[in-house]
Amino acid sequence: MHASKSLSALRAPSSAPALALVSVVSGVLGFITLSLLLGPLAVLTGYLALTQDGTSGRALAKTGILLGITVLVLYAVLLAARP
Repeated sequence: MHASKSLSALRAPSSAPALALVSVVSGVLGFITLSLLLGPLAVLTGYLALTQDGTSGRALAKTGILLGITVLVLYAVLLAARP
């Protein structure tokens, strides 16, 4: 019983919170600058964070995905409205 507890303590920490934070930051920066690269980056890193085990960072990941999609939609609208 003691050995299983020590083995679980040796597992590498999940990278989900870091990916979720990258997702939110790139989503916010993409929203401010309307960067075509940062929107998809926010969606991709947010999705990767959601697929990781654990519940840590799920809200941040969802926020990053939402911001990334918003950036892409806004970019498409502005591109379509361009004369």
